Amino acid sequence: MEFTQQHFIALLPLLITGATAIAVMLAIAWQRNHGLSFVVTSVGLTLALVSIVPALRVAPLDVTPLLRLDAFAHFYSAVVLVATLACVTLAHAYLGEKAGADGFPGNREELYLLMALSAAGGLVLVSAQHLAGFFIGLELLSVPVYGLVAYAFFNKRSLEAGIKYTVLSAAASAFLLFGMALLYAESGSLSFSGLGASLAAQGS
Repeated sequence: MEFTQQHFIALLPLLITGATAIAVMLAIAWQRNHGLSFVVTSVGLTLALVSIVPALRVAPLDVTPLLRLDAFAHFYSAVVLVATLACVTLAHAYLGEKAGADGFPGNREELYLLMALSAAGGLVLVSAQHLAGFFIGLELLSVPVYGLVAYAFFNKRSLEAGIKYTVLSAAASAFLLFGMALLYAESGSLSFSGLGASLAAQGS
């Protein structure tokens, strides 16, 4: 499949969100600065949100057999990005301007990186038209959440919640993959359209 300019325009929200995560990672590696990480994350997510406007002009469009970017996908992409921006803003207030007694006692910059990665997973998830794309998006969304849940490492309940969520998510992913295997064995397809056609043929 040959990628055209339209494909890249349709993928702009996802590409910008991924680039935001990389930019935050590089900023942390260069110099730990809570304010800088917050600004980079906020600007990147805002640009991703604005880029939905040109992406809508080329929708609907299939980008590989895994992703379909249509008005539905872009609407929920906007919901994901707005929710992430709200969480980033609230997290900045929660972590505080200074580490120590007046703010969060540990490293604060990685929280924004985890949020950006989780947002990228959400964008993949809402655009999926194939069970493989669905699983990739779901895992990219949920794996950073393990770290987010246990981020307050000084709180035993936070660590306990992180461990429990990791175990629960691993078990749920195993059941999900097993269910996908059963669906593939029944229909011979992993695409949503193929599964729908198979169910329709069976009168389900």
